[in-house]
Amino acid sequence: MDNFEIYDNAFQTLSLMVMMIVSGAAGLKYSSRKLVVLACAYGSIMLGTLFYMLHLTIIGDIPRIFYVSEISWMAGYLFFLFLVTLRHEWKKATLQPVPAMLALGTVAASVHSEVMGNSVLMSLAFGATAGAIVYISSVRLRCARLSGTPAAAFDGMMIAVVILQILVYFVSEYISDFSTFNLYFAIDILFTISLCSLFWMIRREVRQP
Repeated sequence: MDNFEIYDNAFQTLSLMVMMIVSGAAGLKYSSRKLVVLACAYGSIMLGTLFYMLHLTIIGDIPRIFYVSEISWMAGYLFFLFLVTLRHEWKKATLQPVPAMLALGTVAASVHSEVMGNSVLMSLAFGATAGAIVYISSVRLRCARLSGTPAAAFDGMMIAVVILQILVYFVSEYISDFSTFNLYFAIDILFTISLCSLFWMIRREVRQP
């Protein structure tokens, strides 16, 4: 079947499978909870994409209702939220306006783009999770800028991952042909590469004395 979406999903599945194994092995090597959590995030997203790809390959059509994939992808972002929470230095709990606005924008964009399909509840749940990730990561970036220390690359990339994830669904609303390479696949491939890059950033943090 000549369908570029199958190749795109196969690339994402294989990439995340490799990164799951590498992250898990590194987590055991360095006794790092962060790397183990990252491996779980990779595994969850990979399994959701694998189900989606198999359905597309065997049935020959995009699944209209695919709660198996949605739940797996949602679990992946819950692991990401756990990861950014592990990295955050919790001090005085004060709400910061700019990160809060970015988080609310993430929730609104997630619901508008129907990131988790037609279920408003699932899209809201994803938006809340992704919004929390964006908020914590933005706070870390802002603190780094105000203190004059170099901004953590992981926090910036984590925000980029969320933005690219939402962009994939936003662009898909305006694409009707998924059999050939187009902007949708370019963003999705960039999303996959961004996901994979998180491992190297976390490993660098773990290896620092």
